Amino acid sequence: MIRPFAALCLAAALAAPLSARADDASDRLAAAKALVQTTVIKTLETGFAGALEKTVVSMPADKADSVRTEVRAEFEKQRGILIEGLSKEYAEKFSLDELKRIQAVYDDKTYQKFQALNADPASTITLISQNAVTKILNLLSLVAANDGGGQQAPTPMPGR
Repeated sequence: MIRPFAALCLAAALAAPLSARADDASDRLAAAKALVQTTVIKTLETGFAGALEKTVVSMPADKADSVRTEVRAEFEKQRGILIEGLSKEYAEKFSLDELKRIQAVYDDKTYQKFQALNADPASTITLISQNAVTKILNLLSLVAANDGGGQQAPTPMPGR
């Protein structure tokens, strides 16, 4: 009777570190998924929604609805793949404490205010940035055109 009890105790003692590691991995994966949702996915969803509506704006209503349905279905599929893949990578590369610290940055109200100002297309910040980037891209186009290689750089898109 003592031997089976001793074997059971030994097995429990040896399994404890394995379950602790599994719990840590599970916790890191959950934290990484929350981080991906807060960062990449939120930005992707906002950009996708705007791009989709710009794409379908000139289409007849029935065609636009059909395109929205089809494209959103693919977006959701890719969104899931992205969440799973990025979350796994972050969970492997960062400790639980590190993931929590990164999330705290994104949860910070001042940081959110900063990001909102930078994302607002009507803000002066955006205007300043777009003007500077446009001038730099135009300069690069001129340099490429005058290079003599005959290859002209693509014309920069306004606002990019």
